[in-house]
Amino acid sequence: MSKIQLKDKVVLVTGASSGIGRELAKCFAREGVRLVIASLPAERKVLEDFAETLRREFRIEVHTLTGDLSAGDGPQKLHQEATRIYDQVDVLVNNAGIMAFGMFHQLSLELQEKVVAVNLRAYMLLMRLFLPDMIRRGSGAVFNVSSVSAFVPTPRHTVYGATKAFVQSLSEAVGEEISGTGVRTFTLNPGYTDTPLLKGEGFPTKLRFYRFGGKSNPAVIASKGVAAFKKGKRVYIPEKHLWFLFMIGNRFAPRRVINRISEFMVKGE
Repeated sequence: MSKIQLKDKVVLVTGASSGIGRELAKCFAREGVRLVIASLPAERKVLEDFAETLRREFRIEVHTLTGDLSAGDGPQKLHQEATRIYDQVDVLVNNAGIMAFGMFHQLSLELQEKVVAVNLRAYMLLMRLFLPDMIRRGSGAVFNVSSVSAFVPTPRHTVYGATKAFVQSLSEAVGEEISGTGVRTFTLNPGYTDTPLLKGEGFPTKLRFYRFGGKSNPAVIASKGVAAFKKGKRVYIPEKHLWFLFMIGNRFAPRRVINRISEFMVKGE
């Protein structure tokens, strides 16, 4: 696997105001990149303050963009604005995401459609918008923040898990299509991570899964993720015990058993 050189590359990070996205922005800043960080309009002040911190600490160029990726033209607007700042984006980091916790038949359709719009549609559209130029140049990468939820059904946050399964399949399939072009795809697949996603409405304070897998630190996840990305990995689960569970155990257990274990693990305590 060829190593990636990031210094002076242009990196766009969505969902950069908090959680894994914020920590990824820090990690890329340490590499000396030119950074574009994006978040929701309501988070503009937080984002701008964060950008100033990055400029001061790492002496790099940092630009901020705000917009709603759940809007019909949200991804297109982000693409247009990012390419107005820089002629090219070398690394697209799809990180923005939302989660709805509860029974599928009880959660509102509007909320679940928004999960699909942000976690699935925006990822797909941004990939489609940025990839052609990368391929023409013969260099670039798509860094998709996925989840171990991509590998198993996730009862009680069913649509979230389904969107991650879509992103995983899309990332790996596109990665094969563009093999040899100088452009590649990468997925970061952490377990439950201590971010605002786990503090949303209806999300239990504790899950049974935490007793086994715990909650990961977003700074650690981001640091390991960027290191794996630089090494040229395509799919990366940062937690060793979860790698064994989802990459090894998942291959041998019957689907019915996996589904029942998943249902048990995601119940609150």
